[in-house]
Amino acid sequence: MRSFEINNTSTSPILAVTWKQSAIESQRLNFIVCIIASFIHALFWLQLVFYPVVRQKALQWIYAYLIVDILLLLRFFLLYIVHTKYRSFTSNVLWTLVVCYIEAAVDNYLNILGVYILLALNISRYMQIAHNRNVYDKHPQWLILFHLSICLAPFLFLFIQFLVGWSKLKQSNDDLCDSYSVNVYIQILNIFVAFAFPIASNIFVIALSVRHVRLTSTLRRTVHHVSAREKYNRSLVIQFLVFYIVWLSLWSPNVISYQLITGTDEITLITRLLNSIEIALDPIIVGALDVRFWQIWKKLCSNFKCFNLRKRVRRSIKVVPAHKRENIY
Repeated sequence: MRSFEINNTSTSPILAVTWKQSAIESQRLNFIVCIIASFIHALFWLQLVFYPVVRQKALQWIYAYLIVDILLLLRFFLLYIVHTKYRSFTSNVLWTLVVCYIEAAVDNYLNILGVYILLALNISRYMQIAHNRNVYDKHPQWLILFHLSICLAPFLFLFIQFLVGWSKLKQSNDDLCDSYSVNVYIQILNIFVAFAFPIASNIFVIALSVRHVRLTSTLRRTVHHVSAREKYNRSLVIQFLVFYIVWLSLWSPNVISYQLITGTDEITLITRLLNSIEIALDPIIVGALDVRFWQIWKKLCSNFKCFNLRKRVRRSIKVVPAHKRENIY
């Protein structure tokens, strides 16, 4: 196990860039899942080309979250190519350190970025449900500020840790790069920022949305009238709740194991595989949060069924021979 610091590149040992065969084999299943995920994401983004109805400001947080998924996929494929095609060792310490930091830290940064984007989406949905306020049109300047803050804050948080030595880089015996916290206090801080605080905040906002929907439903039930808007708000809450349960069960193990476990043991491989499966499912479960995607998918399904029906009808039609037509007449 080799350990390096961000400010000692001149004395750092030569790092192995090419993965050992055991590391390649451990990433094989993850590689297959990421290929499937890339195909699903490509199909999802094609909707923006052919269906203008989904080019809406209200979907910006969903698209921002899916862009994070794309960056995670690009990171994996980039590292896979570099580690499997680049020959063994290099004397360029700066290059190998950059590759190792991308492998060790970028995954953590993007996962933190994703969970705070979901928090922003959740808050925007709550403002729409509870206060009937369209934050996308009324406060565009605040949205730009939030986007920049969400992108920069996790980066500075992780960069400062490496800079002051709270987190360090290391390379395992399988030549996989990873990072670790120097003490338990930094570890607790990382778990709080990357997991506990955003998850607790999301649960709190979801609870507020559920409470608002329940109160309005109770009031409307007394007058025997439920408006279309209240039905829509109820469906929004249910959809986000289902999505959040599925997402949390697949995403959280990887984030927790990143902070607590180092190396390439079986638990780490399983949690990273679950994270890749979550990335593959994200276009489906995130798209299901908005009725516009549901309408497009229903239209595509109906068109596909009609196409298959036409093919069956054509196959079932038999051309009557000429001599039989004469007998008919």
